[in-house]
Amino acid sequence: MSIEANQIAVNRYAPEGNQAINLYTTETARDLTLGQLVAAVCIRTAGALEEQSVNKMNIMSIGTERLETAADYMQQIAEESMSDWATAKAYLSDTVGVEGLPDDLSSYEKRMQAVDAIKERLETLTQQAQEDMIDMQTLINRRDMTFNTSSNIVKAIGNSKLNAASKMI
Repeated sequence: MSIEANQIAVNRYAPEGNQAINLYTTETARDLTLGQLVAAVCIRTAGALEEQSVNKMNIMSIGTERLETAADYMQQIAEESMSDWATAKAYLSDTVGVEGLPDDLSSYEKRMQAVDAIKERLETLTQQAQEDMIDMQTLINRRDMTFNTSSNIVKAIGNSKLNAASKMI
């Protein structure tokens, strides 16, 4: 197995001399121990997975806000307490993606048409939120597995060095 230089983190510090190393060049990577190299690769991978997790959380937060606002509008329509249908309709169609909204809420049928359209979109958004949560859990599991792998490899290398040293004594 080969490790490509672009798979390794940038500007990680080598234990000796605290000099910053740029592992995008193979010359720098050549001077590292196997443990340092494994740690750099795993830290880079875990960092990328952490960044993806944060981005996913931000997307999920926006989706949750849209779900809550759309549900609030749907309740106002059902209770006939909607004060500004033009603004609500623009938000629901442009931001939330609700299709088939009536131009006004002047009749029971139009209100039910609006409620049904919002309800249909909410179901889709709820399903998407569940899929996003599964994706988020997968990212977190992959990140944790990466950290565990690096810890186990470094521990195994340390144990093999201790065993070799004890045989020399």
